[in-house]
Amino acid sequence: MKKTIILIVLIVLLVPVVYSLDNCKGTMFQQDIPCLLLLPVNQSVTACNTLDVSVYNNASTLLYTQTMAVYNPFKCNATFNQTAFGTYTGQYGTEDTFSIIVEEDDNQQFFLYVASFIVLSIFIWIGFSKQDGIILIIAGMLAMIMGINIFVNGFPNLTNTFLRNGITTIVWAVGAYLIVKGIEILLNEANT
Repeated sequence: MKKTIILIVLIVLLVPVVYSLDNCKGTMFQQDIPCLLLLPVNQSVTACNTLDVSVYNNASTLLYTQTMAVYNPFKCNATFNQTAFGTYTGQYGTEDTFSIIVEEDDNQQFFLYVASFIVLSIFIWIGFSKQDGIILIIAGMLAMIMGINIFVNGFPNLTNTFLRNGITTIVWAVGAYLIVKGIEILLNEANT
């Protein structure tokens, strides 16, 4: 019985995850690309393989041209795969146009800061409870990297430069303190 359950679980885990492309919208996040460009077409009048789509960047430079494929009897599709931030325009073979803005998802950056703060907190707790200087130095370096990232990229939805610089200074100070404390612990261990 146990072997059967384990076998079933392994089979379920080995089944590939189904991945489908979403339709492109006017504003897309980087992680939602590639996406499908859909064009309503009556295929009894115009075949999809006779239409193409051209995609241009912000500077109106042609990036690529792609022949459209059948999506369903009344729609043709092509794949949009540009992930660099910016505005892209395009033109279908029917002379219809579209525009897609690719932007960064602020929530993704926010969750990165939350995860980094959790890891930093764990390192600080382990470093002080075990009196481990190396862990404290690693925690200090992580705090310094977080501070540099906040200074360069900003904190999500924080537009006040004074607050951003204040947060950066506090995080750098915590990082410096942790590095100095870690070195102090290592020196005390070396002297004893």
